[in-house]
Amino acid sequence: MLVLYGINLSTFTRKVRLALAEKGLDYRLEVAAMGSPKVRALHPLGKIPVLEDDGVVIPDSSVIIAYLERSRPARPLYPDGTRDLARALWLEEYADTRLREATLPYFSERVVKPVFQGKPGDAELLARAEAGRDECFDYLDRELPGAPFAVAGMLSVADIAIGAQLVTYQQGGGEIDAARWPRLAASAGSLARRPAWAAMRAEEEAALAAARARRG
Repeated sequence: MLVLYGINLSTFTRKVRLALAEKGLDYRLEVAAMGSPKVRALHPLGKIPVLEDDGVVIPDSSVIIAYLERSRPARPLYPDGTRDLARALWLEEYADTRLREATLPYFSERVVKPVFQGKPGDAELLARAEAGRDECFDYLDRELPGAPFAVAGMLSVADIAIGAQLVTYQQGGGEIDAARWPRLAASAGSLARRPAWAAMRAEEEAALAAARARRG
């Protein structure tokens, strides 16, 4: 069986879990934090997620999905056409880099610090983060066709990468303003209603609720 090393509130672990679920693949989640001895033994940078497949170790969410597309091609997440594939891969890269950079402060300052570290978030940092978030949301709202999917009328790695980042944003920043970013909000809402996404979101909300209860 496939073994995935990571944690359930990790954006990139979520990305791979959603890919596995949408491809209908069974796996075991081995809870392992970034930088832990187990992860460092598998990944030279100590990052999560890492996938293990019968002795083959694959780090990095994008590499893992590429590996799954070759090793288990049923229910593909890569579009067939070269242009559509290029577009899906670009949107994946944009989500993993610029979108993450712009939206992570909302999770860090409103969830990580108060819930897991017991200290207040930085309101000034969040105020400065608004410009980057708005830039990214404006771009995606122009580029996305709206619900349900980003590229070629099919669920692709683009949807999974963007959606995984938006869940992290929503956990700290709240829902996307549908009046300002209608296509992005429609896309996020459509993905959230998919069974695998709804189940994972419920699992994560329960984990956050438990963490808040422990903090008191």
